[in-house]
Amino acid sequence: MNTPANRNLVDVLRVRYWYEGVKQQTRCTTAYQLERLFEPLKTPSIDARTPFRNKWIRYETGKHTPRASLVDLVEGRVQGSSKELNHPLWEILRLGDACAFRIDNWLERLEPRVQTALYRKPHDGMTAPNWRLAFTMAIGRRLVKLGNLDALAALLLLWLEARRHDRFEDMRQQANLLYQLLLMLGMEFDRRTMAEELFLMFRAKVFERMDWEDGRFALDEALYVRGVHLLYCLLYKIKDVNPFSSWFARCQAMQALLNGKRGLDVQFGLQILLLPDWREGPPTRKQWWLWRQHNLHWLWGWIHLNRDTSGRTPDDALWDELEAKFDTLDWTTGFDH
Repeated sequence: MNTPANRNLVDVLRVRYWYEGVKQQTRCTTAYQLERLFEPLKTPSIDARTPFRNKWIRYETGKHTPRASLVDLVEGRVQGSSKELNHPLWEILRLGDACAFRIDNWLERLEPRVQTALYRKPHDGMTAPNWRLAFTMAIGRRLVKLGNLDALAALLLLWLEARRHDRFEDMRQQANLLYQLLLMLGMEFDRRTMAEELFLMFRAKVFERMDWEDGRFALDEALYVRGVHLLYCLLYKIKDVNPFSSWFARCQAMQALLNGKRGLDVQFGLQILLLPDWREGPPTRKQWWLWRQHNLHWLWGWIHLNRDTSGRTPDDALWDELEAKFDTLDWTTGFDH
């Protein structure tokens, strides 16, 4: 049977993503209204006692995948909805590591702007295929700026490839970029009532499979969703640009915020949080210092964001208060003196 108990969670989420998008675009509020809109009963079969089947409730919960004919019917009214249901991201999430063996085939299925960021044309023009550039943070930031599912899929593919070849530094950079993009897309996921579940999927498939050296990924779904809301609210405080004039403008503004161009408290408070994971006994002085600095910066930024206060550099009263608390810890044990 086709039930959530025996279906891959990715299938459930992609159907729910499609359903919520269709509901928003049609301004319907219930599954019943959507069914009446797209699959009305024929007039001769209707009488006072004929209820609607309410079949669409199964799409709302992700229990069933809509048949191709219905997807095409909905696409006629809600353009782009079929792509959301059949986006390569869902299949990449489902297949995972297997995608790394034919990454270029997957990348070819993504939008032209992704390929422009990743590929260059050969010098001899028509006779040779495009060649893919080696990953750099500049390329990663170009993908993040796109702020869509194609960019998310591309970064996930690059991460899977780096993992296959044990390129640990690339993996860490790509994981941080993936988290930035998840924050930027978070309000859309939230509107589709699936932000927490999508984050948990990426946490399990990416962030918890990382070698963070002496740390372990420590963000849960509640911290993620709170970070999404904080980032969105910060957009209203930007005075010299209008981030709501277009999706591109909003992505530019969010990326600038996350990269610290509007304050280090935003950059630090909305970065990935790591907790210590010292597997070989007590930490060295260097390990303790690095963990102390990372957590001080994150906590300092996070508290400022949640208090709706500003800290231009980590040397204000809040920083001094937090630093004093950290310095009461014993670097060899992690316990108070």
